[in-house]
Amino acid sequence: MNPVERLLYHEVTYFMDRLATSVAPGATIPTTMTMRTRLDDADAELAAARAAMLESYGRWRRALEDVENLWALAAWRSTAAEEPREQPAALAA
Repeated sequence: MNPVERLLYHEVTYFMDRLATSVAPGATIPTTMTMRTRLDDADAELAAARAAMLESYGRWRRALEDVENLWALAAWRSTAAEEPREQPAALAA
């Protein structure tokens, strides 16, 4: 589980705890069509936002890796350019 997934898991767990303490015991799921539709829409929006965050985090990680790789390549090229080149041995005549 990556850091964003852990964060989202904790957020949902905290939300469920708050919901459990704010809803009266024995309360039923809203049965009016308007409320049910609004709950379904809000749930779908929450799922879409979660998916977008995870996708964005994946792009973030790949961008970090790209920058790290480019810095490593630049450092390697810099080191290679500074190393003295070996002079070929003089040919005996």
